[in-house]
Amino acid sequence: MGRGGRFGKYGEHRRFERLRRGKIRDFIPPGRPNPLASYPYPGHASKKSTRGVRLTFRKANPRDLPFIIKLSDKVFSAYGPYDEIIARWASLPQIITVVVEEKSQLRGFAMINPIPRAQNEAKGELLAIAVSTRYQRRGIGERLLEYMEGLTQDLGIEEIVIHTAITNEAAHQFFAKNGFVKRGLVDRYYPMGQKALEMSKTLSMIP
Repeated sequence: MGRGGRFGKYGEHRRFERLRRGKIRDFIPPGRPNPLASYPYPGHASKKSTRGVRLTFRKANPRDLPFIIKLSDKVFSAYGPYDEIIARWASLPQIITVVVEEKSQLRGFAMINPIPRAQNEAKGELLAIAVSTRYQRRGIGERLLEYMEGLTQDLGIEEIVIHTAITNEAAHQFFAKNGFVKRGLVDRYYPMGQKALEMSKTLSMIP
């Protein structure tokens, strides 16, 4: 994570080809076009209050891409060319991309990759989550994470996995506070060669 980002980035440069080749039939319903190639999840914009702030969560669209790329470059550049990587991820049909707004102004975004049930159990990998520096420490990141968890539950996903830089203590604390547990270290995880800490959270499924 760069200095401008509190929660870090979760993914790696070489993962792009694996994601592109991945089988995603279990998660993509037919006849649901998606202009940004984000996952066409069910439902509409959701609004929640955070410390008196009214937030809107919705599926990203092509008009949001410049904001997403700019924020990625600002907060993830210490780990590699994530402005380019995030843009490529946004082009993949299986990736769910969500933005959070306050008073119709973009404040952050998150991306998650659902892993098909065919691979024994449904999991979701949180590829990225970021909030603009100016609007951090207001609970927006926590509410965005909560929204992504609810979204993955709707897909029948039982576990969320994240990776964050081993040196990013703020991210470790953030995810631990929100129920994630440490699973181990991954050497040379990032394009720039940094080591990552892997964490995961088991979601409570509603029958």
